This record gives sequence, C-alpha cells and structure tokens, in this order.
Amino acid sequence: MADQLRRVDGPTRRTVLGMLGSAPLAASGLLALPRTANAATVGQAPSALSDPELNARIQEILDRPVWDGATWALKYQAIDSHEPIFALNSDSPSRPASAMKLFIGGTAYQMLGVDHRFHTRVYRTGPVVRGVLRGHVLLVAGGDLLLGGRVRPDGSLSLVAPDHTYGGDALPVPGDPLQSLRDLADQVAAAGVRRVEGSVLVDASLFREGRASTGNASDVPVSPMMVNDNVIDVVVRPGTNPDDPAVLEVTPQLGYVDIINEATTISEESGAPLRLVDDVENPDGSHTVRLTGNISLTDPHTLLPYWLPDPVRFAELAFAEALRDKAIHIEPHPRGNVHPEKLTAAHGEPTNQLAELVSPPLSEAVKPMLKLSNNIHTAHWPYVVGAVAGHEQENPEPVYERMRDDLFTQAGLDPRTPGTEEGRYSPDFFVQFLTHMSRQTYLPEYLGALPVLGKEGTLTHVGVDSPAAGHVFAKTGGSTRETVGIRALCGFIENPDGQWIAFASFIERPIASEEEGRELQSVAMEALGEIATVIYERTAS
Repeated sequence: MADQLRRVDGPTRRTVLGMLGSAPLAASGLLALPRTANAATVGQAPSALSDPELNARIQEILDRPVWDGATWALKYQAIDSHEPIFALNSDSPSRPASAMKLFIGGTAYQMLGVDHRFHTRVYRTGPVVRGVLRGHVLLVAGGDLLLGGRVRPDGSLSLVAPDHTYGGDALPVPGDPLQSLRDLADQVAAAGVRRVEGSVLVDASLFREGRASTGNASDVPVSPMMVNDNVIDVVVRPGTNPDDPAVLEVTPQLGYVDIINEATTISEESGAPLRLVDDVENPDGSHTVRLTGNISLTDPHTLLPYWLPDPVRFAELAFAEALRDKAIHIEPHPRGNVHPEKLTAAHGEPTNQLAELVSPPLSEAVKPMLKLSNNIHTAHWPYVVGAVAGHEQENPEPVYERMRDDLFTQAGLDPRTPGTEEGRYSPDFFVQFLTHMSRQTYLPEYLGALPVLGKEGTLTHVGVDSPAAGHVFAKTGGSTRETVGIRALCGFIENPDGQWIAFASFIERPIASEEEGRELQSVAMEALGEIATVIYERTAS
C-alpha cells in the first residue's frame, strides 16, 4: 500500500477508500492519563478495552528520564470504527508547529482540486518586426511556487531532505535554479524574437504582496512571483588552511546580490557563526551584503539561504539573463515607474502571448510544504488559495482563513475551539480533521504528499529500522520557543492488516537553551515514531 502511494501511478481513490472501510480493528486500548509529564506517576487502571502490552510499551517510552518534566498529548483512533486505541491528554490544546500545514494542504486540495495547475505566461507589449520586439517582455506570475529547478523532466519533484531553505548541512536543489525561466526563454526565441527594445517586466498583481516571519526566516516577502523558493543559495566551504578566506559558491549567480566575503577558515570546531549582514539595496535594485564568521576545516560545507528582498526585481533580472542566454539581445534596465499590471490589462491576450509554462498538478505542488516542511511555501499557500480560489487580490489571507474554517465545519469541528486563536489544537481536533480527510476523494494525493516514516521527506531518517517504516504517513512539527522545546507528529498509520489509524501526537518539554532544544528535536521525533510503531504492531489481528 505505502509503496503504491509513493509511485506516480499510485492507487485509485476507490482502492484506498476501500481499505479504509475494511473490517474493524482488533480489540485495542484506551488509557486516560492526567496532565503530567511523566506517566510513571499514573495510578489509573486501563479501561476494559485496553491492551496491557500496548499500554506498557508506550508507558516505557514516556517514562524515560529524558522526558522528565515533559507534557504529552496523544490520540490514536481507528478510522473505520472510530474506536480509540490510545489517548493521553487528547483534549489538551497543544502547539502543533509545522503539523498545522496539514490544514493548509487540506484547504488547498478542497478549494483548488488535486489536478489544478498554475500558468506562468509571457506577453509582448508591442509588435515583433524582423525579430525586433518593439515593446516590453511581460512575465505574468500565476502563483506557481515551483519555478526553478525542482521539477524534473518527468514532472516529478526533487524532494531532498533537509530542504535548502533550512540551510546548515542542506544543499541547493539539484539542477538549474533558473530552468523554468530558461524554458520560457526557449519559447520566446522560438517565436522569432531576437532583440527587445524595451525591458523585462514582471506582473505580480495576482495578489498584493505581504510579509511573513517563518521558522527559519524573518520578515520575508510573500509574492506571487517565486523563483528557486525566493532564495539564493550561498554554500560556504573552508579554505585549505586556517585563516584562509572561506570559499563561496553562489547559485544562481546573476549579479542580484554582491557578497563581500569576510568569512575565514579556522582549525577548531567552534567560532563565530556564519552570517549575512548589512544588506544594502543599490539604486538598480541589486543588493550588497557582507558574509562574516568562521567555518571549520572539518566542516564540509554550510549553506546560508539569502532570502530575496524583492522577488519581482530578481525575476526581472533572472528572466532577462535567460533571454540573453538564448541569444536575445536586451539591454539592462533600471527600476522604473512602469505598472506591469496595466500593461497586462492592455496586452494580456492570446495574440500577444509569447510563452507559457504550466505547473505540475497541485498534488505535486504542495509536496515541498508537506513532505519537506518548506516554510516559505507555507507562508505563500494561504495567499495563493485566497487569490486563485477566492478571486481576492487585496486581502487573500482572510479569504483563505474562511475557507479553512469552512473545512473545519464540514469536519464537524468548531473553528473557534478554545486555543485555536493562539494556534493551539488538541489531538482530538487533529484526529477528527484527519478522519474527515480520509473520506475525501483526494485522500490518495493527500497521503502521497506527506512524509513517510523511514522513507521520505522529514521522516526519512526517523524509524529507519522500524517495522512501521513505509506505513506511517505523517506531518512532522518542531520548534524551540524560549524555554520550551516542541515536537509533533500527526497523520495516518496503515497497520499490517491494511487497516487505517488517524493520530496526533505532541510533546513539550522545558529546555535550558536553544542548543538543548535542537538536540532534543531528533530524540523527540524518534520517540513519537516509536509510539507510532507500537500502535502499528499492536493493532494487527
């Protein structure tokens, strides 16, 4: 089943829904525990339906010394029978961190449909006379978040974890980060354009640009125009000897940002962290920034994402470069007061279209957000859904929120359940939402976009040797908030009998430092994976 879901030609909707409606699960347990961190203090006896071995195995995980002071909130429930298997503080509102992306993905599927595709079009604003375009090249953003090099020739996506937007030991997305723009430039050249008298302009009027702070970037633009996740990848490697300058590899290299390299190589492990600082915008819209800090001789590389301050200007420069690479002459142009959206209104008709790029279907487009937990995509999807499905340009995010709340209501949930205003959701809330998702025709695509225990996405390295590897489809979540470390895992388990379980699991534990919080992340996720494995094994008949 899991292998089928991961193939491009995965199971039919009928196949998956049929398996979800199979015979009830074997007798299972419900353990209600008080809201303490360490379950070892619990004296309550399991209910009559409980599985003592299941309870004991989960209890062993919760009782480990590393979880002293931690708070758990868990729920595992059979989808077909709605029979609870295990619950702990299941009505307690918890911080889901990135697990909330399940709501965004579900709303996108519900409102746009799994087969929805986004169109990026190129228009001319004047005639083409003997190869000379007497006007501008107009690139119109259509909400495609996959422009770049992530889409492979067969239409599938490169989804390597950790994603490049997280930096650190990640690497840039394989391939050419400007490939999509080069594909459009090919079409412009094929249309007979050899010279452009005007400029490259980008119409990003699909929705009004916003700002967002994500888990790994602060105050970044939310724009209809996205190329390479609106990131320039700065890969820093050590020099040959201590005190040598660090070695930089910048992709894509367009002249949009000039990096003054002040970083040096050191022999020891610890030093000043690598940082991009003092970002200055130049009159032409390009930027200058300083790279400071140290990199150890023993460090293979460190990736620093440079978040584009102006995605529209970057796309103008990048598309102009792609056109030049196709032997189309176009002069560099300074920033002006031209309004591209007015040009689109005047010239955006089929007779003036030079090129078009159609995205993969939505079922693929949501995977960077769900499978890799890409935060910049997460910030964009509410805008895209509100603008495209809700036809709202000025304030698309509130429109998306109403659509999400409607989906909650359809699932039998109160969108204003206590805690939701602060972004807290209980395991009960998540499990009811996921149970509703299990009844939708887009369930196969929803499952196929999630990380898979021990196999794919942010769960690739979790539970690798678990018997449940390949059978847990779930969204991870994690963050460090001041003095609290948070981890979440929510999704579906397919047990050995082919029966399905919806679950939500959260853990919060006090931490003394961010470093301790980071160290706790992998340990906590392994623990949540272990509990999922116990459920997987003990619910088989």
